[in-house]
Amino acid sequence: MRIPLFHKRPKPPTLTGAQTTHRTQKIETLKAGRLASLALSFTSRIIESIGARLAGSESCRLAAAEIEKELASFCDTAEQSSFELESGVHSLPLKVAVILYPVLVLLQLIGLPYLSFMLFLLYGWYAGKELYLYKPLHIRFLKRDEGVNVHAVLQPKGPVEQTILFTSHHDSAPLYSYNRLDRLTYAKKVGLPVFLFLGSGLLSMVQILSELVSGLLLLPNVPSIASLILLLLFLFSTPLLLGLWNFHSETGSPGAGDNLVSVGMIIQLARYFHWKRSCNSPLSSTRLVFCSFDAEEMGLRGSREWYRKNRPDLDSALVLNFDCVYHSDQLTFLERDVNGHQMLDSSLARRCAEIAQSMGYPATCESIPRLSGGTDAAEASRAQLKACTLTSVGWDDRTKPSVYHTEDDTVDSIDPKAVEMALSVAIRLVELVDQKKLWEADLPKQEKQKEEESDPKLVFSKLTHR
Repeated sequence: MRIPLFHKRPKPPTLTGAQTTHRTQKIETLKAGRLASLALSFTSRIIESIGARLAGSESCRLAAAEIEKELASFCDTAEQSSFELESGVHSLPLKVAVILYPVLVLLQLIGLPYLSFMLFLLYGWYAGKELYLYKPLHIRFLKRDEGVNVHAVLQPKGPVEQTILFTSHHDSAPLYSYNRLDRLTYAKKVGLPVFLFLGSGLLSMVQILSELVSGLLLLPNVPSIASLILLLLFLFSTPLLLGLWNFHSETGSPGAGDNLVSVGMIIQLARYFHWKRSCNSPLSSTRLVFCSFDAEEMGLRGSREWYRKNRPDLDSALVLNFDCVYHSDQLTFLERDVNGHQMLDSSLARRCAEIAQSMGYPATCESIPRLSGGTDAAEASRAQLKACTLTSVGWDDRTKPSVYHTEDDTVDSIDPKAVEMALSVAIRLVELVDQKKLWEADLPKQEKQKEEESDPKLVFSKLTHR
């Protein structure tokens, strides 16, 4: 069902007397540094008042309500949309592995290695779809929670000819129980159980080959003495896998950089273009949609549901997703997502990198590294939209702390300059699209912004009340 949001265009709110002067004032530059400061302030306020925001939790729904309230101040329409969410689905594959492991070994002990290997392959298919490809199965027996997405729309002056989506997510990741362990203890708690589980699958394959050679496959038989001893050792090692059961903690990360600051950024982008419109310089034909998704940390479930419902209204839209904005010297636009398996729009990613470079910012285009997860841009791409993700996290730079998905993911871990750069690129992207110059061969060079005045003339309070 289509959401009527994209078909209704309410009249803009009447300005108060103090605001009407902005109609005739000469437009001054709204500094990206000021917007970045506001985005960080929003992030700090939400973390202090609400805290961690696990997907589908009450705190996550409270955050969604605050986000809708903020966006409603600057957009023509803003609303929440709920969806059903399986509770604890992100930790289920590890819990299944704990239960399945002794079953695999016992099947081999009674001479049924082919059943053991089939179950091992079936589990690998399930875990791969859930944890690696982010194409999850629907698990009926799990408890249901309510996830909440938020989106808002700012309409142009004239008929809509193009649409740009700025997206982010407001849920935070669950903490890992063993993050604070030293390497040796971590290897014992996590590495050894994973090795044992994979080893059980390898043993079943070896036993199948052995029985094929001896002609005993599918016939009642007992493993050889060597295999029997090895399988018994594996069986008695079952308690070592229990650490995987509680791999995910019941508490969440503060999630400042991953990804609440990005939510603050889309709010400030809405503020900026609302201010431009109040100064008689609205976008001529470009509709802006600002989205904050729930359950990104649970396999992109929130964005998947949102695009499923709203895709018919988004033909030819461009999507710029923000995720993990931390370091000003790591500005990156992703061309591949979901552990490198999902193609994003490389032409959009490269054009965004060129925009950043034309503004004097170092920027690159890359694939997300293997085993680094995925971003909501993947679901936009799966919905056949041109999408890429702007990120600035030092995956391979060991000189920079890796704070995402930890309790250290606070506002202090974010470089304000990185937020300013991301906002500047986003604003320039909108300007080029609205001027129909996005795909021109040569981008005009942009002057680096001067340091913001200590007492800027723009009074934000005049722009926030409708």
